[in-house]
Amino acid sequence: MRLLILILLWFSHAQRDSAEQCLIQTREQDKMYVCPSSDSVIRYAVDYYDRHGSKEERTEAHYLLGCVEADLFNRAKAIYELRYAARLNPDKTGNQQALIYSRLGYLLYEHQLTDEAEEIYEKAEALARERKDTIDLVHALMQMGNIRLMHGDTGLAEQYLNEAWQLAENQHDNYLQATVLTAVYALCRQQGESTRAEWAARRCMSIVPHPMRTWPAMFNLGETLYYKEQYDSAKVLLEPILEIDHSYQLRADVADILEKIAIAEGNADAQRRYSELQKALDRSARMSMETTAVLRQELEEMELQAEKRHQTEVVLWVLLSLLVVLLAGIGVLTVLRFRRKQTLSQQINNMQTERQSLIQEEFSSSAVYQKLQRLTELARENPFAKENLTATDWQQLMVYADNMHNGIMTHLRSRYGLSEDEMRICLMFILNVPVICMGYFVKGYSRNTIQMKARQIPVNAGAKKGTLLREWLHDEEESLQK
Repeated sequence: MRLLILILLWFSHAQRDSAEQCLIQTREQDKMYVCPSSDSVIRYAVDYYDRHGSKEERTEAHYLLGCVEADLFNRAKAIYELRYAARLNPDKTGNQQALIYSRLGYLLYEHQLTDEAEEIYEKAEALARERKDTIDLVHALMQMGNIRLMHGDTGLAEQYLNEAWQLAENQHDNYLQATVLTAVYALCRQQGESTRAEWAARRCMSIVPHPMRTWPAMFNLGETLYYKEQYDSAKVLLEPILEIDHSYQLRADVADILEKIAIAEGNADAQRRYSELQKALDRSARMSMETTAVLRQELEEMELQAEKRHQTEVVLWVLLSLLVVLLAGIGVLTVLRFRRKQTLSQQINNMQTERQSLIQEEFSSSAVYQKLQRLTELARENPFAKENLTATDWQQLMVYADNMHNGIMTHLRSRYGLSEDEMRICLMFILNVPVICMGYFVKGYSRNTIQMKARQIPVNAGAKKGTLLREWLHDEEESLQK
């Protein structure tokens, strides 16, 4: 048994170590922006922590699973897991919750689930202010500004983006500033503030640190130059964007501007080429919109399935609880019944003991008992004395023996049909009269005769040969008690 316990403990520790290793590996890959080939590693950790982990461990496992699913372009699963992690996390003010809000909000915004994205970013904003985290606060404000801008609410969008820029301007993070400036450019363009839009575009181009991050800035400045009719400079900035495979919508916007430039320059071939390209990219963008609709449907189906699983689990837990309560009730009733039975049995035994004591006391003080004791002493002194028990005395002694020993005398007479002499010999043994004195009371039999008859009575009653009369009488009395 001890060996089995040790094996189970070792197996449990081995499973936990493996799950922890999977969690650490996935966490480090996420920090290093390494895209996993599958979700099998983190799935092992999720399965283990769902069964044995704390809420904090389960939260991190589901968060990392959401990140992995996003990297694998399983966006519906990613959003579902991040939603679950946000609900599950017991620490609503910690760094883990901030990471969840950031990832979840971006995925929702990217797939134009703007209502839920705005709710998430509002929570992220409140959390960032509480934690005094400027970077997270800038991101939250910027994204809320973008969402308000998509809804046409330029006033609230401007409020969010102005605060975001004031905070980002004081940070030594060029990419953060460039991201905010991109949003500010879109706001200014929508408000018709071309001068400020050009400033935002040029400022963004001047501070972007990485070539792969210059595409929005290049587009913004290229669009600004187009509106200023500086077509050659605009084409220099816009044409390279068409070579990337990043955003259908961005490339469609670029193709639209280049088509307009070709019209202004009278270049029919370029106009036709960019027109066809723009139509193709618009179709791809519409397909992306359709993908968003499919994503909404997938998320609804996943939430519905999760709700059904939850309801099933609740029903099973309720049934299990009812079963446990029922079994516990049956157990309690059984115990109470057993205890009651024990109590009643104890009370009956006490009453029987008390009754036996009273009968024994009555017998000890009775005249027939006193006479039996006196004649027993007389038999020792003078075996040939004439005084003896009368028929009435024998009857009284048998009644007392019946009362004290569960009706033994009546039982012997009715079951075995013993003779009068055999009944009296049995009575002498029950009343513990010395064997040497028994012959005095039973027809003057000698001791040997009494012993011979005592051996014969059990045999005649069906007992094994050699059974002592005293033992046989004791067994018969016990059978009557049952």
